[in-house]
Amino acid sequence: MLDTIEELEGSLVQHGETHNRLYVKECPEHNLNAFIPKIKALAQQNKYDKILGKIPETAISFFETNGYKIEAKIPGLYHGEINGYFLADYLNKKRLHNDERALKTIESVKTIAQAAKSTAEEGFMSLPSRYEVRPLGKKDLTTLAKLHQRVFTSYDVPIDDEAYLTTLLEKNHQFYGLFNEGELIVSAILQINVKQSNMEIVDIATHPNYRGQNLSYYVLQEIKQKSNELGCKTLFSLVRATSYGLNITFSKHGFHLGGTLYNNTMIANRLESMNVWYCN
Repeated sequence: MLDTIEELEGSLVQHGETHNRLYVKECPEHNLNAFIPKIKALAQQNKYDKILGKIPETAISFFETNGYKIEAKIPGLYHGEINGYFLADYLNKKRLHNDERALKTIESVKTIAQAAKSTAEEGFMSLPSRYEVRPLGKKDLTTLAKLHQRVFTSYDVPIDDEAYLTTLLEKNHQFYGLFNEGELIVSAILQINVKQSNMEIVDIATHPNYRGQNLSYYVLQEIKQKSNELGCKTLFSLVRATSYGLNITFSKHGFHLGGTLYNNTMIANRLESMNVWYCN
């Protein structure tokens, strides 16, 4: 079941059964006292367990007064000047529960990933000659859709559909890919918010036959180099909190850990917590 994306009181809201969650992607600038009860009513109507909001610092007091708790912080998310926050309200308190084993794994990933930052070699890592990293255009979308079909078993938007990818490409998204002798083996989706001067690395997908080789490192390296050309002052991404490889990769590229969104995203038919990584 695909998510619904709609405007509500000047805000962009995404919600659906896949993650059993309502996500405020863009917070309204005014009328927050009216907006917050409306999103709660919408979430309750659809029996969602969680409301997640990505909001500027100026809106924090409104959300905290209504029971929201801060889960992550991104300094300078808006225009490189105003801090951004992820706040959550758990309508079903069971959604917040994590067993001890999961929490230990999440903390272990954080510790090892942040330690990798201090041991990372500075400078550019040369791409092996058999690989190529480049932006993906319309002619690549069939191949990109096929890669997504292999990698993702469930998703809230149809990123395995060529027509949908075409729509993203024509709006505010860009795609990058790593090729091995002409075969697409790693891809990344970027959502560029020109108005807010930030960019979200929405998804990084690696072909199952190439996992464990840290090939996403080269794609992320290219994205960081291009970010200034795109006018993005802040980059951020949500990464599966139990994935050692991707968390380490972001840390090695100078990203900072902003926090953890607990039981946030349905991946391979199970709820996963997500670490927030950012780079200014």
